[in-house]
Amino acid sequence: MQKPRILVVEDERDVSKVISINLQLEDMEVTEAHDGPSALRCIEGSAFDCVVLDVMLPKISGWDILKSIKSNPETADTPVVMVTAKIGERDQLRGLGAGAVKYITKPFSPVALTDAIKSVLKPQGRDEVARERRETIERLQLSTLYKISDILISAPSLDGLLEGVAEKLTSLFELPHCALVLSEEEGPEVYAFRDSSGHGKGKSISRSAVRTEVDLALKQAFAANRRPAKVSDLEGFALDAVFPGTPAAEDGYVLPLFEQNTYLGAIIIAGRSGVNLSMDEEDLLATIANQVASAVARARLHENLREDEVIHRRLLHQTITAQESERRRLAAEIHDSIVQSLVGISYRLQALEKKLGLANDVSLLGDIKLLEDQLNTNIKELRDLLLGLRPPMLDDMGLYKALETHLKNFAVRNSVQYSFQLPESAPRLTRDAQINLFRIVQEALNNVEKHARASHVTIEIETTPQKLYLTVRDDGKGYSAIRARGKTRNLGIASMKERTELLGGNLKMKTESGRGTVVSLDVPLRQIVEG
Repeated sequence: MQKPRILVVEDERDVSKVISINLQLEDMEVTEAHDGPSALRCIEGSAFDCVVLDVMLPKISGWDILKSIKSNPETADTPVVMVTAKIGERDQLRGLGAGAVKYITKPFSPVALTDAIKSVLKPQGRDEVARERRETIERLQLSTLYKISDILISAPSLDGLLEGVAEKLTSLFELPHCALVLSEEEGPEVYAFRDSSGHGKGKSISRSAVRTEVDLALKQAFAANRRPAKVSDLEGFALDAVFPGTPAAEDGYVLPLFEQNTYLGAIIIAGRSGVNLSMDEEDLLATIANQVASAVARARLHENLREDEVIHRRLLHQTITAQESERRRLAAEIHDSIVQSLVGISYRLQALEKKLGLANDVSLLGDIKLLEDQLNTNIKELRDLLLGLRPPMLDDMGLYKALETHLKNFAVRNSVQYSFQLPESAPRLTRDAQINLFRIVQEALNNVEKHARASHVTIEIETTPQKLYLTVRDDGKGYSAIRARGKTRNLGIASMKERTELLGGNLKMKTESGRGTVVSLDVPLRQIVEG
């Protein structure tokens, strides 16, 4: 019976000798090669039953030798066992994906290596070896996908997502350049990542516009086939459009990104010419592309929602500013025209009353007195209305004194007790913050006046280095939260919430039937303190 013929390709002669001795003890014929060219000459000149192959070899790498073995029909079925110090998951996936039947990392047990070689030489054991190889590839792929998933989940923004994915892909496939072309309605843009750490220059990241023709070329290239494709196989697309002035970006792979049937863009990984990935690596890229596409779609949605929120707040701010401006205008007009006119009429009535008193016309005196009382009542009501439209003390005394005065007037008007609690060193707030906080308290007190039947009302203001807390508390009848759900939306409460959100804060209302109501809000100080 002919002895199995084994080729051992290992540049460390001591290691090569140890492997050879152990195989010879198992009655195998061993040939040794210590560099890439010698290994290729041996493979071309003789037929071997198994090749034991290191990766880091002089002149020609083990990856290239493996590729040569598997691309030649005469040697493609020769089992190759990789024995190397490269222990990364990417290296294992690369070796097994390119056709190696086993991947053994250094340091290794000579006995275990010999047993592995014996197993691949047995015809009855090859199915088991193939099954183990496939399971190992799937495990490595899942491990890589989990790591990509962690990046996609933890990335706080689209930029962070793209940077994390680009850094992982350049490391995983040992290609120094990665880009993501996003297909946008406003115009496509490219996020480019260049890893030059191997040359002592670190990494560089940029996000910029890209020509529409590039986006269209990629979209058309993947209209029918969504598998990853080599750049050199794509018509109308050149890497210089994505990596301008980068000579090291000569070839690579493009991964299309689709969310359901919507084209979102493409990932491009590139390096020197001669980039070739196995089918297993292409499958991994396709799965990564699906993950990234879903994450990009979510990130876009999140950015759009944030943009909508910013627009909403801006419009709300403009609306409230316009309301305050109109209130100020109306207050000034009413004060300067109607109130002054009514005051003038009041003075004339008083003068007329004196004249009639001299004439002893008692019947007219009673009518004039009644008109005068009614007119004074109307003047007071108008002044109260002006106070609501634009309280002058807010401009003259600031928020805290204005709130205290407003609460005092409220208590006198409604015959209730009150307390106002303010910290010793209250911060000075912006004009917008003062107006909105005053209006929130004003609305809360309006609700107390209309519904609560309270005997005591308290306003409390507290501050911490981070936040301002404001509370309006009453001991009134409160209301049932269950019954309140069935009522129509309260515009006053909605206004309070909108004003609080505009300040970047949170508003809470706590109430219980028969136990009063507490309106509390907290606002970040950095957004409302006057600079």
